[in-house]
Amino acid sequence: MPGRITEVAAVSALATIIIVMVAAPVLRAPSERVFGMEIVGRHHDPFTVMEQFARPIAVGVYSQPITDITGALLARISGAAAAYNWLVLLTFPLSAAAAYLLARYLALSPAGATVAALAYAFSPFHLAHAAYHPHIAQTQWMPLYLLALWRCLDDVSPAMIGLLGAATVAVTLSNFYAGLIAAAITPVAVAAYWLAAPWDTPRSVRRLAITLGTLVILGVFGALYASYAARAVVENRAAFAFPRADLFRYSAKWWSYLVPPVEHPLLGATARHIWDAFGVREGLLEQQVSIGWGIVAFGLIAVFQWLVRTRQPPSLARVPVLALVAVAALVCSLSPERTIGAFTFVRPSALLYDVVPMFRAYARFGVVVQLMAALLAGVGVDCLSRAGTRRAQIACVALVAIAVGEYCVAPSALWRDVLPTTAHRWITRQPGRIRALDCTPLGQESESIQWLTGYRVGLLGGSIGDCTEPDLAQKLAANGYTHLLVRHAAADEQSFGGHSAPDGLRITVRFEDAEVFAVTTQSPAIYTATMTGFFPRERDAEWSWRWMGTDATWTAVNTGVRPITATLNVEMSAFHRARQVELRLDGRSVQTLVVQPPRRVYPIGPLLVWPGDHELVFHPTEPPTLAGEVIDNGDPRSLSLAVGAWTWRVGDEQR
Repeated sequence: MPGRITEVAAVSALATIIIVMVAAPVLRAPSERVFGMEIVGRHHDPFTVMEQFARPIAVGVYSQPITDITGALLARISGAAAAYNWLVLLTFPLSAAAAYLLARYLALSPAGATVAALAYAFSPFHLAHAAYHPHIAQTQWMPLYLLALWRCLDDVSPAMIGLLGAATVAVTLSNFYAGLIAAAITPVAVAAYWLAAPWDTPRSVRRLAITLGTLVILGVFGALYASYAARAVVENRAAFAFPRADLFRYSAKWWSYLVPPVEHPLLGATARHIWDAFGVREGLLEQQVSIGWGIVAFGLIAVFQWLVRTRQPPSLARVPVLALVAVAALVCSLSPERTIGAFTFVRPSALLYDVVPMFRAYARFGVVVQLMAALLAGVGVDCLSRAGTRRAQIACVALVAIAVGEYCVAPSALWRDVLPTTAHRWITRQPGRIRALDCTPLGQESESIQWLTGYRVGLLGGSIGDCTEPDLAQKLAANGYTHLLVRHAAADEQSFGGHSAPDGLRITVRFEDAEVFAVTTQSPAIYTATMTGFFPRERDAEWSWRWMGTDATWTAVNTGVRPITATLNVEMSAFHRARQVELRLDGRSVQTLVVQPPRRVYPIGPLLVWPGDHELVFHPTEPPTLAGEVIDNGDPRSLSLAVGAWTWRVGDEQR
């Protein structure tokens, strides 16, 4: 036992050294950077988990306690972003240790077990999900579960039964997908291990029965826990079901296991080109299940040696078990069905979906394929080492070198800032009070920006829904913003990039990915807060405008404490023909205009505006015209007036 502990410690130390080198950029700033390559862009998953870690600990429908509670406790010490990184990075030495323990139990030599452990710990599957899914990255529990399961089949002592119970709880409550995978693979793992036992090991029906009974009891307790923590899911599975079409997008292709990972510094671009050619985009992350040709070659050597009935090394006896479990997991990772000619072949994911429709990413069965392939590779290492010939030794070294080359990554590519642009990071580092508006709509992908910046950065929504509005600077000042952030990839960037700053804004700093403007205007006496009843903004080389059909409403805000007399100058254009429009302030008619098709500025007022919010309604006196009938362009909108720029004037002061 002391010797085994020393071996595990050595393998864990080696894996720790490797991950420290790989994650060096993240370790330099763990609270500002997140580990992993951004394979499918800035997805919300890692940031949603970070935010969850920062909340009070609770158990709910989506809670996966072992991972979530650990992350929350780490967040109390280091902060949410750093806790995410520590939680992910620790899985690499832990996965190596767990896989090594399993390999040694299956009679692999220390050398073969080390190769298996490192291949599993640093598999493309693990590296890909570490970038987005800290729960899926908890790969250390799968080898521990199989170790406990197979040890229980060999020895049903109370200690082994307890170990099986603990491993089952860990694999399930750390990651629900791992729980599903373990449940689906268990029948194959039990049958293969029991039926393919070494010739000198008697098969014990008693041990089999006790092991199966233990699993049944654990399943009952699992169902009780689910009814307590996720009653809504148990009572109404359909409410949490994903569309069946998602299974085809997030299931693996059989040849995914042979395509290089997109993280690879040399082959990654080729791999991405392959996936683009096959139209794989949203599901690209799930396709990162590459085994590597070096690992495949080692595995084939192990299978060949078993087929020719070689008795050495001892680990060869486990080849059929590993191969059967690998094939079962690979089949489960594929899409629900495949049609060839007139025949449609139904696969296991179709059956599993009928039972648990809240799971869709069946490519995640690839974690078991990776584990079995790594163990078979370890057996292959043992076979070549035992051969004792110079040719076998050269082949072993060459295949290890190939495997290392296929699994290598560039540390510089395995990190990104938790914030989307350099401008966001610049804002968080400025002293004093600063509040910036990011010209990006508030949504699932962007909402984390607010709390990640300490709420120094806000997003479009509410009263500011468009960064090209004519009175943007006044509205920013009225809402307490000191700066405006425009990303170069944003839809509104064309209105800012390459031009002088709009009135009331001054360029402060430019970066490759964004630029920041300072708000130079004072909070206005009156401004337009919201516009309802208008179609989305359009623009050409000369102006920008928003069409309206029937009634449209502005919310005008007097920001002071006294009534003011204001005049409004509005740029308008009538659709197709001259149109009469009545202006109503808080339900009271204040003016009627005749708007002509040519664009020009129309004065409105003077208006007496009391402090607070007021409704200014644009009411065309005749119905709008169906655009498609006039222009013959298929436009289904009914249009009356286009509203462009405007200015408010209070006394002699223009706003």
